[in-house]
Amino acid sequence: MSALYDATAPVSIFVFGDYHVRSSGKLATPPLNLLRVLVYVLLEGRGNPVSRGRIRDLIWSDNGSERANADIRQNMGRIRKFQQDYDFELLSADTQTVWLNPGQNIYIDLAEFLDLAASPSPKGCLRMCEIYHAELLVSPGSAGSGFEEWLALQRAALFGDFNKALSQALQDETGLTPQERRYCASRLLRLDPCHEGAHRSLMSDAAAKGQFSLVKQLYNACSKQLHDELGVGPDDATVRLYQELTGRSLND
Repeated sequence: MSALYDATAPVSIFVFGDYHVRSSGKLATPPLNLLRVLVYVLLEGRGNPVSRGRIRDLIWSDNGSERANADIRQNMGRIRKFQQDYDFELLSADTQTVWLNPGQNIYIDLAEFLDLAASPSPKGCLRMCEIYHAELLVSPGSAGSGFEEWLALQRAALFGDFNKALSQALQDETGLTPQERRYCASRLLRLDPCHEGAHRSLMSDAAAKGQFSLVKQLYNACSKQLHDELGVGPDDATVRLYQELTGRSLND
């Protein structure tokens, strides 16, 4: 997939957050089903050709078979026309399969994210934070219950990859600068307010700068968040860190 995330490419496709296409510096709103099909090929097919029938049954699952066949024909026609209008040919289809054309000079944010998640590194996590600014395919309207259920599972899996990569990066003592560590911890807490590793990272950063009153504020905020959301208190690692950083017991 490495050919699909050259940030200097003349055509860029964004599927996280407010989906759009940028072609030669101009923004365009593509047919949403172009992006739904693209996301399916990237996630389910791992970039390989996938069954046109499977896409039809997933995206138009609430329609009858005759209507679904008509819908996929019409939508593949709209996809083809949009690509022609903006001078690229990323997705192609025949009567049996849909596939990505190799060698296309096109950037896809999802492709870059998947590559970074497959080989996570502290510095790569900074880029993952930039890409993963909102959920996949945030959009009005539904594509049918089958696709929405599938999409919910994919969103959870992508967040799991993001969470795992950032959690590991925050544990690395040398991979990130203090500023980068704060950035990653803050981004993770925006998406997972109960992530204790991110809370601990911010507490450690505050202590390193001598801001011990902030350490207490951060610990209290963590405790309240956990209590309000999950009905639990901080785990032992968070409690021990707070005590070490402040040199006090929780009974002080």
